[in-house]
Amino acid sequence: MSAYPLTMLGTLGAVLLTLLFAIRTGMMRGKTGVKAPAMSGSDEFERANRVHLNTVEQMVLFLPVLWIFATQAGDLYAGIGAVIWLVGRVLYSQGYMADPGKRELGFIIGALTVLLMFLASTGLIIWGLFAG
Repeated sequence: MSAYPLTMLGTLGAVLLTLLFAIRTGMMRGKTGVKAPAMSGSDEFERANRVHLNTVEQMVLFLPVLWIFATQAGDLYAGIGAVIWLVGRVLYSQGYMADPGKRELGFIIGALTVLLMFLASTGLIIWGLFAG
């Protein structure tokens, strides 16, 4: 058994969610007639595309912090962080698709999760340097 099963599941969940957002964006292209390589067109397509692209942008921060946090705080805490981040991304998507002005709650949940895992990891690494 792996040492980090919850962190791995959280990582796979992030990849799956991003893939689902990409599929939705492609479906919106067909539904709204926005042909590739165009990146603008109907509001519905642009919202779906922004949700997908913003999630990809956030994963660049989320994934390394998640794994460093897992090594410092443990798999359980990293798994919980991953679930919270995923919930934030889903809320971000739902809010953005309904009205871009309603995306803040989901964004804040995700951003705070990454920030807290970053700060905790940094603190635990520094503590380990001087405590050991």
